[in-house]
Amino acid sequence: MGGHPCFASEGEPPPPIKIQYNNGFKFTSGDGTFSLRLYAALQGRFTVTDFDQRVAGNQEDVANFFIRRARLWWDGHAFSPKFTYYFHLQLEPTSAVNLHDAWVQYAFSEAFKVGVGRNKIPYGAEFLASAFALNFIDRSIMYGETDISAGSGSIWPGGGTAPLLLSGENPNTGFPTGGLSLFRSQGVSLSGRKPLGKDPVVAWEVGVWNGRNSRGLSNPDSKLLTAARLSFFPLGSFDISTQGDLEGERRWRLAALASWYRDGGRHLRDATGQQVEPYQTRDSGTNLALLARGAGASLDLEWGVERYLMRRAEPGQWQFEREGWRASLGYFVVPRRLEVVARSARLERLRHPSREAALRSGLGLARIEHNGMIITAVEEFLREATLGLNLYFGHGYQHKVFVDASHLQRAFLDEGQGRPAPQRDRRLRSMLQFRF
Repeated sequence: MGGHPCFASEGEPPPPIKIQYNNGFKFTSGDGTFSLRLYAALQGRFTVTDFDQRVAGNQEDVANFFIRRARLWWDGHAFSPKFTYYFHLQLEPTSAVNLHDAWVQYAFSEAFKVGVGRNKIPYGAEFLASAFALNFIDRSIMYGETDISAGSGSIWPGGGTAPLLLSGENPNTGFPTGGLSLFRSQGVSLSGRKPLGKDPVVAWEVGVWNGRNSRGLSNPDSKLLTAARLSFFPLGSFDISTQGDLEGERRWRLAALASWYRDGGRHLRDATGQQVEPYQTRDSGTNLALLARGAGASLDLEWGVERYLMRRAEPGQWQFEREGWRASLGYFVVPRRLEVVARSARLERLRHPSREAALRSGLGLARIEHNGMIITAVEEFLREATLGLNLYFGHGYQHKVFVDASHLQRAFLDEGQGRPAPQRDRRLRSMLQFRF
């Protein structure tokens, strides 16, 4: 009887296993039918935050050393290069050990692939970029990453409203109070890419998932989230999971991305935790992005909007909208070594906000000093301005040192008694990233 080609017949020497280092330790069978790559990474960070002390709960400034990310990956292919797998383990001490990604995929062709498991939902641009291939210390406030944390959760902007998390939701209403990110979930997706001539390339992804930020949980109802992303590269494709232009090619490359999602669910409690008559929710979103790379420079422009509808019997406002955008620039003043970066971002967790909308959605009201008194105020928008410097040393994106400074602002509505002065917080950060 014939054996599997990876295993030698009796009396024959086993086929050699090729071992090499290629952004990780890679093992490949002699005939190429199996491969395994192991790699790990660590981000150690120091943050100093000067809070606006007029905001209730923000009277104590923060100086904090912590391990932002500690991760382990293994990926490769089995039986055929067409059948690939990817596993990603979260190890940082602020969180439980967690299997972040567990994904298997079969490529019928480059134009048609089927994947199943748990990974990032294909929506937007910034969150789909690897956290270890950013040219900023972390993602923007559009995606809810502010890096100001207490224990295991962000406390910013504080003062009584829901914290700005990567993909936070109010536990009772289901309203997304965090950034414009769908995070990860379990599901199935189809994807592919197709050249349209010498240079232009189009890529697509579409899938069905348990829900927004469902983590490892089973779906609590029959509603499923659907998401799709279409990418167009008019001057040839490039890796959009990285930021910055380490390659430094003189030729410019562009990517235009459009994403959509739709989700919904059944709820039994309101924002206060009280049981109510069951009601349905539906949320949907659109995201547009333009990415450019060339001559050591990079430009990212991204905008997103979300609509959230509660089907409630009570009269009043039960439909809410959210909107955010970001713009970032990077330039290598020393090619592949020293990069300066700048970013501006804005997030409206409620478009056209009102006191009623803040309470009914579950976002809540801020508590801030105004005219010598602590009052409750309606959040209007959040804004970020960041300048940074990155030093890369060895193996491209793998090892680097970051420093940056940010001005974080929250504006409030004028409800007829004078607009409270904006909340202004300042943040300084440094981070060492090591990947092997």
